[in-house]
Amino acid sequence: MGLFALPNTLVFQILLPLVSPLIDLMFVAGVANYFYDKHFHPEAASAQSFEKLLAFFLAFLIIDFIASALAFTLERKHPASRGDGWLLFHIWIQRFTYRQVFSVVLLRTIKRAIDGKPFAWDKLERTATMSKQTEKITEVV
Repeated sequence: MGLFALPNTLVFQILLPLVSPLIDLMFVAGVANYFYDKHFHPEAASAQSFEKLLAFFLAFLIIDFIASALAFTLERKHPASRGDGWLLFHIWIQRFTYRQVFSVVLLRTIKRAIDGKPFAWDKLERTATMSKQTEKITEVV
């Protein structure tokens, strides 16, 4: 198990999520640099370099989408889940929002592990009662 599970976890749960925001930041920095150069140093601004930057970032997004689509198609389907292909279009939202939040959480977790602080689960106090909203729902059913 350690031969496959640990490297898989290391690569896909730690390394790639750490690199992904760097790609986004480098893209934004490259675009900002191009427009800065175009405004202040027009002779140094290269439209070909900017086009290459856009092409590589677009290729990255397409590869990311294809990998997601492949994972989505390899997912075992439940008979009741037909027509869920539209969920694949949410990958674009996930690419620009969720991944940044996940990266922040990952960085904070790694920092906490390096600092040697323990991880503790919060204890949920059990009261054996339902909320008013849940009681209303169960009364209807």
